[in-house]
Amino acid sequence: MKIHLIAVGEKMPRWVQDGYNEYAKRLPPECALDLIEIQAGKRGKNADVARIMRDESQRLLTAVPKGATVVALEVGGRSWSTEELAGKLD
Repeated sequence: MKIHLIAVGEKMPRWVQDGYNEYAKRLPPECALDLIEIQAGKRGKNADVARIMRDESQRLLTAVPKGATVVALEVGGRSWSTEELAGKLD
């Protein structure tokens, strides 16, 4: 199984890259992790944030490989334990 982590943002701080690398190496070989970074829209003083988010959403969906199952991570979403996540991946 290949896991594609698609995220908005590029050139993450070192601590984010270090965290990603640590979790990627903890996964078993049959769960390869691939990070795909999507360019964030420019958010200036008078930016149309709704349009920017629609554009980012479209870029995210375009990056999803054909046939992939999509799982969206959201701050206000329901939390899964490690065991629940493992069960879903199984």
